[in-house]
Amino acid sequence: MTRPSIDHDIHIHTYLSSCSDDPETVPSKIISKAQEEGLAVVGFADHMWDSSIPGASEWYQTQDLDHVLQIREQLPEDTQGVEVLIGCESEYCGDGLAGISKKAAEQLDFVLLPMSHFHMTGFVVQKWQVSTHKKVADLLVRRFQEVIELGLATGIAHPFLPLGFKDHIDTIIGQISDTAFEDCFGRAAARSVSIEIQPAFFPELMGAGHNSHHSETYLRMFSIAKDMGCCFHVGSDAHTLAGIGRTRLLMPYLEQLGIENEDLISFSGRGITIA
Repeated sequence: MTRPSIDHDIHIHTYLSSCSDDPETVPSKIISKAQEEGLAVVGFADHMWDSSIPGASEWYQTQDLDHVLQIREQLPEDTQGVEVLIGCESEYCGDGLAGISKKAAEQLDFVLLPMSHFHMTGFVVQKWQVSTHKKVADLLVRRFQEVIELGLATGIAHPFLPLGFKDHIDTIIGQISDTAFEDCFGRAAARSVSIEIQPAFFPELMGAGHNSHHSETYLRMFSIAKDMGCCFHVGSDAHTLAGIGRTRLLMPYLEQLGIENEDLISFSGRGITIA
């Protein structure tokens, strides 16, 4: 087994994401921090809802494609050898409604689609859809399958991490069978949709308690994804400058899962490097 190298982070939010309250998250500072941390590729993945698609929440309305693409004009002349990708984290609300069109996706280097922003009650989910642990588990499976079939995603952002249910994670994920995971990840592998591994899956990396969320819960899930032939990417999901580089903490988990370099999607040559 060859030791994997974590040389990319393609889930970085800049100040353009409304949920980032760190004014330091500008391209020049992010790139400098990435270079210090030994990253060869960074991907800006600001939240985005395509204005050509009706149904955006009030929160998303100001975060359209033009808003996200502003970042291109803000790149420094010297990227310090770091390759820069401009992508987005869009949204999925179920029943085929995604916040990005194929035309918009083609203007970006990559698209991350989440399928579990269940904290957005009334927009991404209705309360009745997540009224029991079993309903949350079943909805996670269905939403994952639907996102894969859309054919819009380069990768899935924080797959099967039910935001809004942090105190019930082990219980919810424990109700998803190996067979259901095999079906989901088999679909992802067949379409070459990358599966994100990020620190939030492992509570000890986030300073969180272990009463309702243990790393073993997601090690099981990622192990099945690996067995089904999925490709993976790593992302910090950083909303602050200090979060850049947290992906290095994932190395022990990748090694435990047997994930090698060939299992990681290659982003080299996809983005922008300015000498």
